[in-house]
Amino acid sequence: MKSFSMRLGLILALSIASLVFILTLALTYTISERSAASLEREIGERLSTTSHQLVDKLDFYMWSRYQEVQLLQGLDALNEPRESRALLDEVQTNIPAFSWMGVTDASGTVTASTDGILEGMSIAERPVFSEAQQQPFIGDVHEAVLLAEKLPNPSGEPLQFVDISVPIVRDGEFKGVLATHLSWEWGEEVLQHFNRTLHHHSDYTDMFVVSGRDNTVLLGPDHLVGTTLPTTLEDGWHVETWEDGTSYLTGVAIGEGYDDYAGLGWSVVVRQPVDVAFAPVTSLQNNILWIGLVASIVTALLGWLLALFVTRPLQKITETATLMKQGKAKTFPHQSGIHEIESLAFALESLVTSLTNSETERVRFESLANHDVLTGLANRTALRQYLNDAQLTTNDYICFYIDLDGFKAVNDTYGHASGDEVLVEIADRLKQLPLEGLYPVRLSGDEFFLLFERNNRSDRDVQQIGEDAIAALSAPVSFDGGTAAVGVSIGAALWHSNTPPHLTIERADQALYRSKASGKNQITLDETLLA
Repeated sequence: MKSFSMRLGLILALSIASLVFILTLALTYTISERSAASLEREIGERLSTTSHQLVDKLDFYMWSRYQEVQLLQGLDALNEPRESRALLDEVQTNIPAFSWMGVTDASGTVTASTDGILEGMSIAERPVFSEAQQQPFIGDVHEAVLLAEKLPNPSGEPLQFVDISVPIVRDGEFKGVLATHLSWEWGEEVLQHFNRTLHHHSDYTDMFVVSGRDNTVLLGPDHLVGTTLPTTLEDGWHVETWEDGTSYLTGVAIGEGYDDYAGLGWSVVVRQPVDVAFAPVTSLQNNILWIGLVASIVTALLGWLLALFVTRPLQKITETATLMKQGKAKTFPHQSGIHEIESLAFALESLVTSLTNSETERVRFESLANHDVLTGLANRTALRQYLNDAQLTTNDYICFYIDLDGFKAVNDTYGHASGDEVLVEIADRLKQLPLEGLYPVRLSGDEFFLLFERNNRSDRDVQQIGEDAIAALSAPVSFDGGTAAVGVSIGAALWHSNTPPHLTIERADQALYRSKASGKNQITLDETLLA
């Protein structure tokens, strides 16, 4: 009986076709997975960053109001009811978030208040008085009780307040309490502002502010406000399925207060449906897989057809493919005068080029994730990685926290397009500052950050560098439609690379705040540079 046999050309054709197809799918899958994992991580970190920025904004706002109340309680004007009422009315006019402010005597009777509301009435049983007799009291969100029918309420929704009250002590004797109710509407405004920053994803994004006491939703979608959040709050980002059966990419940040304000334990949750959040990942994977699949099929078919007519040149190509897999060769041999073999060689090179381009596209996405689209400067994500790398050294660094003064006026006067031109010019000037090892970053809006090694510079040297930077950045900027100049305020702090960098950034931010408060367009050195 005659044994089954196959032609050598057919055997080679099947072998080459199978080899190319498997290698192509393997490479395509590897590149796709690496690209998807990297992009998913960047998207998740970006959502987590949003939640951290929002919780920091809430804590900073509460700290600011707490500091204002602390400042007021030491004023002599609170010793006399008429002067107290005038002062409280003026404060409420300038800071409308204070829905009600009042001063009590030692027994809890209101002696002076905004618009005279509750004057002569006792609030001794209310936590805003009873909890503040020995130390300052900050109460979590609650519905109005005594003030429910006395304050204007156009919306008809229940009024909600956050309490801040401090004891009034004169010559060591308890005289009463300065009590305030903050309208919770400011929290809704902060939430709406952050939601707008998400641009086209805002319609698919839910933001929650959650109480630390019982996981109750304080702000968020109307149908969830007042309910207990059905998920465990862990700082960071993760994917989980909620009670509605939908999988969400969820970013969580737990508030830790600000400075001497310990915080109320609020948590911020930002979620997006997985199919929305990871849409760029799916698109990238599909593109890579389709390119790889088409290229592999085309190449396999060419190999099949050409291998039917030739054997020796194909053997050489197979050997070269093995060398390329080992990194010992970069191109296929071109057999001059044999059209079919030349076509196969070019097709295989096209496949390698296509896969290389896919890898280049992945690198480009990584670059976009680490750089500001408008100015090209590094962004917060890149800064975080840079600081992590710097902690492996023993160097000391100078941190400049920079904010542009009067930039809003440029946008209002000339439009956002002109404002963008100003930001690009400022970024170019930052990169051209004559500092070796300078690392410029755009944090957000008109906020920038500079990092450079100290190199034994004195505080006067740092002061001079800051003043030179202010002079360079404050020079007028010309653009289509006009010329504008912005001021520059800087806060500077010293960072030892063996310490947590976020503490130094906070100190630089506080120094910037002092620059703003002292008249702007100047640099303020943190005490770490003055020691």
